Amino acid sequence: MGELVLLAHDARVPLVLDAAAQDWRAAQLVAGGADLVLLSAQKYLRAPTAGLVLGRAPLVAAVDAQHAGIGRAMKPTKEALAGVIAALDQRESLPVAAWRLAQQRKVDAVAQAASQWPGVSVAREPDPQGNGFERLWLTLEAGAGRPDAAAVVRCLRDGDPAVAVAPHRMERGQIGLELSGVDETELDELCAMLLGALEPGRES
Repeated sequence: MGELVLLAHDARVPLVLDAAAQDWRAAQLVAGGADLVLLSAQKYLRAPTAGLVLGRAPLVAAVDAQHAGIGRAMKPTKEALAGVIAALDQRESLPVAAWRLAQQRKVDAVAQAASQWPGVSVAREPDPQGNGFERLWLTLEAGAGRPDAAAVVRCLRDGDPAVAVAPHRMERGQIGLELSGVDETELDELCAMLLGALEPGRES
């Protein structure tokens, strides 16, 4: 981002960074020189649907002024704002080191379980948005009557409870698991749902 900051400031224009779900990196992004950082409150903060605008006070004020202009139709409700404030308070009081250890335990547990499943190989990848936890990718071997990735995704989506996985590598035979929203007490049920969806003979 440093090069973008230099280019923008050399041109005397503000750098506006759409950081989406990178709320764990908010302080780093502001300190990195972005003039405005835009974040989604409803993603990892788990607030109601709303946005956060961080950065230089005059520019934040300019955005706020649009409450009486083009942004009026997009204003969050008072209830949503209260939810965002509550989410920020919760994040502020979160014991981050303990939270990160819990994320690692979940990844370790599911990776260990999945490594025992026939026809499945497991890989870990850092969260691509730099949020400080890992994701799991399960590669499903073809053949032997095993369902393909698309069939597994459908089975999980239609299950009870439904399980949402990252589907954007299905053509490679992979499904992705991001466990930050899963409670440790839910891991056994999650693994059971995954194993059931991988059962040989299921329609591909």
